[in-house]
Amino acid sequence: MDNNVSNNSDDSSDDQYVDCDSGDDKYIDSDSSDDASIDCDSSDEETGQTQGAGISSDGEVGGKVLDESPGSGPVTVAIDFGTTFFGWAYRFRDEEKIMCSNREPTCLLLNPDKTFSALGKKAMDDFYSLDSPAEQKKYFFYSQFKMRLYDTKKLTRETKLKDKNNKKLKAMRIFVICLKALRDEILQKLNGSKVGEITTNDVLWMITIPAIWADESRQFMSEAARKAGLTRTRLVLEPEAAALYVIGQRLEFYSQSGTTGRFQVGEKYIVADLGGGTVDMCVHEILEGDHLRELYRATGDYAGGTKVNDKFLEFLKNLLGRKALRKLKKTHPYIYYKLLNSVEKRKCSFTRDTQEITMHFDSEVIKLSQEVMGKSIEQKISESEFKETVSYTKQQYCLKVQNSEVRKFFDTSVNTIISLLKEIRGKCQADNISNILLVGGYSESRYIRDEIEAAFPDMDMISVEDGKHAVVKGAVLMGEKPRDIIERKARFTYGFSFDNSFIEGKHPEKFKYYWEGKDLCLGVFYKLIEAGQILHYNQQFSRDSLAPRRLQENKHEPIITSLWRSPLPDPTYCHDEADQCEKVATIRAQAPPEGWPDVVNSTDTLIVGETELTVKTLIKETGQELETTIDFL
Repeated sequence: MDNNVSNNSDDSSDDQYVDCDSGDDKYIDSDSSDDASIDCDSSDEETGQTQGAGISSDGEVGGKVLDESPGSGPVTVAIDFGTTFFGWAYRFRDEEKIMCSNREPTCLLLNPDKTFSALGKKAMDDFYSLDSPAEQKKYFFYSQFKMRLYDTKKLTRETKLKDKNNKKLKAMRIFVICLKALRDEILQKLNGSKVGEITTNDVLWMITIPAIWADESRQFMSEAARKAGLTRTRLVLEPEAAALYVIGQRLEFYSQSGTTGRFQVGEKYIVADLGGGTVDMCVHEILEGDHLRELYRATGDYAGGTKVNDKFLEFLKNLLGRKALRKLKKTHPYIYYKLLNSVEKRKCSFTRDTQEITMHFDSEVIKLSQEVMGKSIEQKISESEFKETVSYTKQQYCLKVQNSEVRKFFDTSVNTIISLLKEIRGKCQADNISNILLVGGYSESRYIRDEIEAAFPDMDMISVEDGKHAVVKGAVLMGEKPRDIIERKARFTYGFSFDNSFIEGKHPEKFKYYWEGKDLCLGVFYKLIEAGQILHYNQQFSRDSLAPRRLQENKHEPIITSLWRSPLPDPTYCHDEADQCEKVATIRAQAPPEGWPDVVNSTDTLIVGETELTVKTLIKETGQELETTIDFL
């Protein structure tokens, strides 16, 4: 049975802020205005000038070598930068207890001049306390912007995000400002708890990211952190951190079968990190020394708590009128904010046994609804598809929604989560997995846990008390351990593109071209890593190459190659649609001071990091290592 968990869903006041890791303020942006977006990003003063720096084999970014060894420095700080909520935790090297901050909504408010104003709940309160919509439009208000690093099809340093009023700034700028504000807040706290000054260089910064993030999203977060002055930064995958916390702390759990216990060496489990935006899942086997082996590639989807809020708000739009809620948002933003918070609270407190939920509207909500629709709420309900499951009391402005209707708000999220778990179980039948470890704020929803339990009656559901802090506490622990404690499975097949001698009858004619007296085949895929392959930290994969540099004007130009990936195990050609390949990174090897020889005989090596790939290039004749970067952005 699950550990006791409080969801803090007191119904006493709709003003009260509720943290169930599913967010609320996203919905201010979900009904975007009809105004065209405005590009307000005219400079890069907030993000520095390391454009295109890439990542080198020794962790160097923008020319600075970083010391990121486990436990280095007096304190380890983890930042759980969630889609809907953020929080942080820290531990000094000479202390046992991990200290956690309160979690706040992932919201950022910038002044009209694009400088930092407020972060978290204060950003929300300050924005909605502004006197008028006209005053609000002077400011920049962003919420749940982390999701853009997941759902942007081609993320670059130039990617821009729209704020609540459709004004655009570069995503890099927004993340840098946000991380700088967090850095300053954390350092202030650390310096208040220790004698002697703690600087950013004394801190090992651990930043959590979803396991399903692509390479470019990971590099984006790394660069943003370093531009924000987090000089010694490591990324940590959220489900891995949570699992390490449960295992490393030897936490006792209670399973639904009625047994108690702790995870032991050899046990296998699914860890499901249920957050506000994404659900993130991995499958692990526990090895000796609290090491972990990934048994199935990380998977997940946008199916967190905000999906429920989406459906709930859609229901209210149908009931009260879309135009009415849009007008409410513009003319009475604080009342709209209260309405969203009320949605969040009802979602968090809902269980299978809840007969109905009750919402008390502000009179202005009802007034606008009736003005726009030209009919009363009672009339609207009587004409709707939910007339049997929804009722309204005019005297108290009270809406009641029955259990069967509320369940529909959860259906998309629940069905996606259960589908992912079934997929994992089907692929891992030989591993005899019997445990599902639930972590993340959304896992504290009693309804979600019960639905998963009902779908998998033969498996033990294990939830951790205070599950929303499991990730950030685990990230602190990971910062104190060696980097090689987890063996991961490659999500993609990776390789280089190279042009080989064309072989008649073997290579497709469409890729044939003529160059310097030879027929060549364009874009043959040279496989280095295969999807599903177990990878170890610092594992290296190499390829030899020859590159002519006879022309004088090319003697000091970098040699540029590209890294490609495919979900298939054995792609053949980079440019053949059937192989599903995509170019994901550019690799630049800088010329030695004396310039290139006429023919460069080199070895390119792809290196597996904790969460990112790096690269190095050696000149074979001399053994000289060249300055080389890999850039996914």
